[in-house]
Amino acid sequence: MNIITKTYNVYGFNELSETAQGKVMNEYLKFILEVIPYEDMSNNMKKAIDRANSMHTPWFTGSYIYDYCLDELIESINSYEYLENGDIFNE
Repeated sequence: MNIITKTYNVYGFNELSETAQGKVMNEYLKFILEVIPYEDMSNNMKKAIDRANSMHTPWFTGSYIYDYCLDELIESINSYEYLENGDIFNE
C-alpha cells in the first residue's frame, strides 16, 4: 500500500491576485442570484434587485448588489479559503 499526501497552498481573499478576487466576487454574486430565494436575502440585496428591476436593467443586478452590499459580500467571502486561481478550497 502507498500513502500519498497532497499539499495545497490556500489563501484568504485579500491574499489573492486582483484577477482571482474578481473571479471570487463574480462567482459569489452568481451563486446568490441563482441559489438564494429573494425572500431569504438581506434587505440591501433586495433593494439592489428591486433597483435593477425598476430600472429595467436586470443585467446590472450584480453591479447593484456590489454597490449596495459590498461589506456584506466581503464578510461572506472572507469566511472561505481559496486556491491561487480563486477556486474555493474545500478538501
